[in-house]
Amino acid sequence: MSDNIKRMLVMSASLLSLASAPAFAQDESAGEGASATSEIVVTGSRIARRDFSASSPIVTLGSDAVSATGSVTLEGALNQLPQFTPDSTAFSNDLNATGQATLNLRGLGAQRNLVLLDGRRLQPSNASQVIDINTLPTILIGGTEIISGGASAVYGSDAISGVVNFKLRQIDGVEISGQNTLTSRGDGGIREVSVGAGTRFADGRGQVTVGASYTDRDAIGINARSFFRENRGVSGTIPLGLFTPGANAPNQAAVDAAFAAYGFAPGTVLNSTSIGVNPDGTLFSTGRGVFNYRDNIPFVNNTGTALLQVPGTTYSQIPIERISTFGRATFEASDNLKLFVQGLYTDYTSTTIQDAAPNAGLWTMRVPVANPFIPSALRPLLGARANPAGPVVVTKRYSEVGPRSVDHEATTWQILGGASGKFGDSGVTWELYGSTGKSVVDDISFGSVFTDKVQQLVSAADGGASICAGGYNPFSATNSAECVAYISGTTRNRTETRQDVVELNIQGGLAQLPAGELRFAAGAGYRRNTFSFEPDPQQITGNVVAIAKTSPTAGSTSAKEVYAELLVPVLHDMFAIQNLTLDFAYRYSDYKQSGGVSTYKVDVDWTVVEGLRLRGGYQRAIRAPNVGELYTATTGLYPTIGLIANGAGDPCDIRSGFRTGANGAKVRDICIAQGMPAGIADVYVNNVAQVAAFLSGNQNLKPETADTYTIGAVLAPRASSPWLSGFRASVDYYNIAIDDAIATIPVSVSLNKCFNADGSNAGYDAANFYCALIGRDAASGGITNALQPFLNLGGYRTAGVDVQLDWTVRLADVGIGDGSGRFGISSVINYLDKFEIQNLPGAPFQDFARTIGSGTTLPRWRSTTSFTYGTDRFNALLRWRHVGAMIDASMVTNAASTTPGVKAHDYFDLSLRVDPVERFSVRFGVNNLFDKTPPVVSGVLGQTDAGTYDVLGRTFYLAATARF
Repeated sequence: MSDNIKRMLVMSASLLSLASAPAFAQDESAGEGASATSEIVVTGSRIARRDFSASSPIVTLGSDAVSATGSVTLEGALNQLPQFTPDSTAFSNDLNATGQATLNLRGLGAQRNLVLLDGRRLQPSNASQVIDINTLPTILIGGTEIISGGASAVYGSDAISGVVNFKLRQIDGVEISGQNTLTSRGDGGIREVSVGAGTRFADGRGQVTVGASYTDRDAIGINARSFFRENRGVSGTIPLGLFTPGANAPNQAAVDAAFAAYGFAPGTVLNSTSIGVNPDGTLFSTGRGVFNYRDNIPFVNNTGTALLQVPGTTYSQIPIERISTFGRATFEASDNLKLFVQGLYTDYTSTTIQDAAPNAGLWTMRVPVANPFIPSALRPLLGARANPAGPVVVTKRYSEVGPRSVDHEATTWQILGGASGKFGDSGVTWELYGSTGKSVVDDISFGSVFTDKVQQLVSAADGGASICAGGYNPFSATNSAECVAYISGTTRNRTETRQDVVELNIQGGLAQLPAGELRFAAGAGYRRNTFSFEPDPQQITGNVVAIAKTSPTAGSTSAKEVYAELLVPVLHDMFAIQNLTLDFAYRYSDYKQSGGVSTYKVDVDWTVVEGLRLRGGYQRAIRAPNVGELYTATTGLYPTIGLIANGAGDPCDIRSGFRTGANGAKVRDICIAQGMPAGIADVYVNNVAQVAAFLSGNQNLKPETADTYTIGAVLAPRASSPWLSGFRASVDYYNIAIDDAIATIPVSVSLNKCFNADGSNAGYDAANFYCALIGRDAASGGITNALQPFLNLGGYRTAGVDVQLDWTVRLADVGIGDGSGRFGISSVINYLDKFEIQNLPGAPFQDFARTIGSGTTLPRWRSTTSFTYGTDRFNALLRWRHVGAMIDASMVTNAASTTPGVKAHDYFDLSLRVDPVERFSVRFGVNNLFDKTPPVVSGVLGQTDAGTYDVLGRTFYLAATARF
């Protein structure tokens, strides 16, 4: 989209949103047919009834609560609730990120919670079948219901940790809103304009609702905040080419002689260390000490023990431009037949960017000894090698190419249509619908470096001068623009995901029992998901530097399902039992790959007396392997293992605690068994934080199963006192146990367990399962073939308590003033009792509750509390967000870890809403009111969890809404 068009859209809609004009009344009801007198359906059940109360733990977030967060994205608002662990967000800047926004309930993974729209499945956005909630225009979202625990018996696969159900609202007339967000530093601007409209036709029998949102979010560079500028090094691969001796190292006498010329005593520089060339032609050494380094390259930090690359051009907030549209039409063809159709379309582009590090990860070029760019000072060392004619192994970061950026161009559409009606006067209703949709993500990478082009230049007799201006100097941080253009280019990967759904639901009353009406729901459905991934031809052949060879991927899954649910009123109007109801459900699913499985549930809803309810239940849930887990072909990636300097890194490094400890000899044996040459085992050092690994699918996966238990109480007294009449509280305990969990084992975990950091390999057996997942380069000894296949691992065990408190009071009723003023407090609190992970069946569980790191943030305590004061035309809100203290996750898998944790963190936000005239409102807010700096995570300066902690600082927003 051109800049001119963008500016015109923003300016036009903003002017409309600031207009003050008469408006029609707006229907705020959520979903179709949800009114005070009609039967409604609450998330977690398919049965509609009047005055339905959820028997599952449920948190409801209204549209006003979402607006009050100041977030223009749904995931930004929901991630403030303690039930969620941030997943893909605006701060996910990894090159493999796509700009998608996903939800992660209970920290169990976005693939384990089901996201619905009015109880129906949305179009998945990738092979993991997760939902990108960027696809929903926020102006039409009337409310959000979140339930904890399995719901597979009601909704099918994926509903293991819970369900997030977005409910659409009906708009009569036209509504326009606009919002502008800016940080106190004057950057990170976010502009959003939304338009919603609705009308009735055919004498009220038909209804149409449409909505569209446009969002434009600016990038924020990593060094725009002083916190990130503290990060002084992420990798030992620097822009200067380094001679990496490996197995063909020069003798120590030659190295001593070379560095004696610079005043260093014999043995100061070891023959196994990396050696580079200063601009004045002298040599320097790095890796096990820095000696004679005389350069001043930007973004290279000399720590005294190593030269490290400093982050320079990455993003802390990724930019995005998005258009989301949605439309729905319904028509009552008769009293017993309603037709409906709806569709959504979203198009957006986001960009992730990284320094040249991914371009160089650890790719080595082999330079012939005859190359004219080999410095004269280096030649005596090359001649002193065991094989002096062997190629010179050089590693470098291709900074001259610039940072690698990826434009993620995504489109998602879904069309859904069907009919609903009643069977005469029986009170039994039915609904039949079908949907089809498709998501396409094009990842366009700029700044890719091609290995064959680099090798061609350095292998040429003239150093490539006959191919590009000046030739290519592998020992330099700068080369000619012509040579840079020759070795680099653009690559493109495409991912397509399709989903087709057909579903029939019937529900209604069966019989009148003494305690109430026996009600049921039943249905059948068919679902098919297909996925394809087509990498760039250069990536298929493995010709892109630091991108491992990647194969095309395609596959499909399908499921045929039937279910039944029964709501049984057991007792009514007895002592201590005003109502006692049981809710049973059963679903049988036949999956194409894994065959038939059953899921079931029983929930109890017990109203003890008016104002006091007890609820709870048991659910058996399943999650069948998705298309990505089944069919992903071997795909290269570069996970981070950290650095020895930070207490992490490769255990085979001779500086690591594994090698220097009492079992150092046994560790050495494992390193050699994994492929490290024995000749360098005693001199091996590794200053690279990322290693080459391969992700792969597994068609032998079986579904994972979960048992979920919940028990809770809801207190809503109808007290005569005005101080208590607006009080409501709920307390719910949840316990989720997942077996045969489908996941991969991170390389960092495999390393710790292989080398017995937590007792997983007490015998230091090189054939240990975890050790077998690590492969090493036969020349350098570095990790070049770590395996991360999808496996049915052990499982997860998590439990905790959710508390929700709501209290409002009309001040005039308690003798304070005589106007319409109201005061309220609302708080959602989570206490995490445990979060245990078992990597292999039969292995011990390890509890990660109250830990941070390894991609997960699991505080013991987390809460969001709001204090509000309002009148008919004014509302003020002060929100307090609390994230509890945590220890570093490495302390769970490595008892010797000294990596520090983080202290408790608190944020305060302020928002004001004013309705100066009828049908027009203005909102202003400040988030992170006191401009609090994020905490340091994993003991690395400039490193934090950007999804959990605020990395932008104080942020302001101004918004307005007009209704016509």
